[in-house]
Amino acid sequence: MTEKKRSRLLVRMAVALTAVVVLGYLFIGSLETTLSEPYTVERAHLGKWTLVLEPAEGPNPPLLTARTGSELAASLFRQVFQRAMESMNTPATSSIAIVLHGEFDRGLAGRMTPGELLAAARAAGLESAPHQPRCIAHRRISEPGMTRQAYFAIVESPSIVSFRQQLAKEASGAFDAAALTPVIIVGASDPVFDRWLPIRAEEKDCVAPIRIAQGQG
Repeated sequence: MTEKKRSRLLVRMAVALTAVVVLGYLFIGSLETTLSEPYTVERAHLGKWTLVLEPAEGPNPPLLTARTGSELAASLFRQVFQRAMESMNTPATSSIAIVLHGEFDRGLAGRMTPGELLAAARAAGLESAPHQPRCIAHRRISEPGMTRQAYFAIVESPSIVSFRQQLAKEASGAFDAAALTPVIIVGASDPVFDRWLPIRAEEKDCVAPIRIAQGQG
């Protein structure tokens, strides 16, 4: 191959490589833009909330949750999947963890029973108070041989935040009121969703806002 042909070949390879890089950049930018567009929740899916005592399955799973219709998490999951096109698991319920088993055992078991915790949450109005999804957030964790990820909705719930703050004041042991942000897990790479708890979410975790559709419910 002559020097002239070699130079032409190198130029063509450089142009092709540049095109691949530019296309990849544009694709990633387009994907990020798509993921950051607002998600929609119908007001009808933010209906009645029910407080539930969950069975003990370790320290991470929730003891006390607030549940609403499964369509809330399912609707958000469909929107996430349509944008990300990633294989994920979705929970069977739309629920917000309020107190975890480990938190209760460490800080509250000496002061109250699970039944009394449930009664206190009802007295605080957690079943009637609004719990409104504010944004979709994303977490990714790299582990040996695999990468785990989860999408969840950060929930605006002053009543749950206030309730946990009150529990921290009454606790006989360690209880961090801010350790568990009100969230609804929407989808995750692994089916054991409780492995992600507790989640202390911040504004920087949000990837897209959630818009409440008007005229529903």
